[in-house]
Amino acid sequence: MGHPGFNNLFLVETSHELALRYNDQSPLENMHAARLFDLLRQPNMAILAQLDKAHYREIRQVIVEGILSTDYVNHVTQIKEVETLYQVNQELFESAEDMFRNSEMDAPPKEVIDYLRGPEVKKTLRNVFLHMCDISNPMKPFPVSQKWALLVLDEFGNQGDREKELGMPVGPLNDRTTLNMPLSQAPLLLLLSQVLSAAAP
Repeated sequence: MGHPGFNNLFLVETSHELALRYNDQSPLENMHAARLFDLLRQPNMAILAQLDKAHYREIRQVIVEGILSTDYVNHVTQIKEVETLYQVNQELFESAEDMFRNSEMDAPPKEVIDYLRGPEVKKTLRNVFLHMCDISNPMKPFPVSQKWALLVLDEFGNQGDREKELGMPVGPLNDRTTLNMPLSQAPLLLLLSQVLSAAAP
């Protein structure tokens, strides 16, 4: 809702009103978060209205952080954060994995659960899972994935057309004349595999 059909870089480079409003910082994600909370203030959608102020602030912070984390510029940082989460307690995770594989337990040990419940760990995992959902189109059933890929590539093509009109460099996925649709999905699969492999022991 309200998406102008251009990516953040284009919005910043063209001084779009969203880029100006959000000071070039994740303009699309900031707009989506702001729109969501505008909607949640409507009487028929005010699902957070009954919360006390502290709980509302906490939920709002989680939602806003989650939405902002979907900006692609955060991808590499998120991969490193997941790798660090694992490396910090590698022995604990490997021990739990060995016990689980040997059927010595049917749930993770308390130490693992306690670690995963830490506020920073929960925040990182929440944001990474949301990021995975955001880039998961290639993992959907093919008819669904194909439909959405075509829509997204059409949007990219529209941006490429506009970039040409403005004399801007045309992004590799935005040039309708050179785009190879199957190959265009490979980077998305690579991104998803990076997230999944970072989470693997």
